[in-house]
Amino acid sequence: MENKEMFLEYMTALGEYHRTKVSKILMDIYWSGLGQYSDEQCKKGFELCFTEETYGFPKIPAIKKLMGVSEESASDQAALAWTEVDKAVRTIGNYSSVQFSDPVTHSVIQALGGWSELCMCSNEEWKWKRIEFEKLYPAMSVKGGHEEYLQGDCEQSQRLNDRADWVKPVAQVGGANKGDKLLTEGAKQ
Repeated sequence: MENKEMFLEYMTALGEYHRTKVSKILMDIYWSGLGQYSDEQCKKGFELCFTEETYGFPKIPAIKKLMGVSEESASDQAALAWTEVDKAVRTIGNYSSVQFSDPVTHSVIQALGGWSELCMCSNEEWKWKRIEFEKLYPAMSVKGGHEEYLQGDCEQSQRLNDRADWVKPVAQVGGANKGDKLLTEGAKQ
């Protein structure tokens, strides 16, 4: 969560609503548990705390549940993200730009050398890339500022030649937004 002021307001309101003293220590604990999520996710979770039936001051897992965040471990999330990456590399390739449903994937792929580089790996290198991906994912998941999408070779080339109007649509890859089905479709942003 980037908007710490909004976070503090929601925590204060929850404290008043549940007649609970919200200390600095409690704020820090909740910030460390929820700070990695977007402002929109946290806003949704906090607002639902006021309308859903909760008994006492809501715990972090309860707020995450209201936000729609699953309690998968980072290694589970990394394995799921790798499944999307593997399918995208095999079906889309380095030519097209891609946008994964999980923006953490973009940062991990950038750390591995970028989309084009990843797509050009040999079969022998591929198994090691998976291991590197799954090791990097937990660290990248707590970092903010993920790229919106990853540029493919076509877009990079067209932008270098001042031909951005010739850029193909970004391929959408992922499941959460489309009924948990893995997608590999070109769609305009």
